[in-house]
Amino acid sequence: MKEALWVLFLLAFSINAYAQDVPGPNSLYVATQCSVSDGATFAEVVEEARSASISGPNRVFFRQPVAGNNAAPNQFRRIVVWDNMEHWATNVLITPAESYTCDNANRSFWTNRVLGTNRDAYVGTDVSLVTTRLCFIERGHTISDVYETLNDGALAREARGDTTMSMVSHLFLGPSTGTDMRTRIIIRRIGDSEAGLARSLDLFNEGNVSIGTPINAPAGHCQDAALTRSYIITEP
Repeated sequence: MKEALWVLFLLAFSINAYAQDVPGPNSLYVATQCSVSDGATFAEVVEEARSASISGPNRVFFRQPVAGNNAAPNQFRRIVVWDNMEHWATNVLITPAESYTCDNANRSFWTNRVLGTNRDAYVGTDVSLVTTRLCFIERGHTISDVYETLNDGALAREARGDTTMSMVSHLFLGPSTGTDMRTRIIIRRIGDSEAGLARSLDLFNEGNVSIGTPINAPAGHCQDAALTRSYIITEP
């Protein structure tokens, strides 16, 4: 009996230790669907937001759809970056705006982890291109499995000269109709510039572009990537 208990203890310890292999989130992303008001332009939205006095979050981005997303012509995404939930809860505010409105009641909250070693985004610019790909964690896998696989992929791309910054975001609060809890992830790649991300996509398309998701991959049912033009609104 003692030997059986000892084996169970070691098994529980090893599972717990493995679960902690994934690094903690680098940040919290709060994403909100927004719309340009009638009579306004997206350029006016960016100008108004940049002129507003916003303090509290680490960064704010407005992301304008370019390809994918099934967005209406007047829609865009507001991304607000925080350290964590406590940082958000003690600083959150809604800034009134004339040129746009946001669906604040349906915000989504994502833990965000950086992949690979590239950390350079928006180098010498306040506008870049971003790809996002929605995937779902397969049953029997965890965010740790997903992180390990995606991190290996990011490192392999960097070894081939890729300069993009890669991230994986994991939904834990917000709309997720028709999916299991804690299975929705976003794989994001941000260019050091618009041209930098374009070069990365060209590099990817030169290779053997796979169809679908490999069997037993921890992240499956992935959609094709959407492309947005991302504007820095505020930063430290």
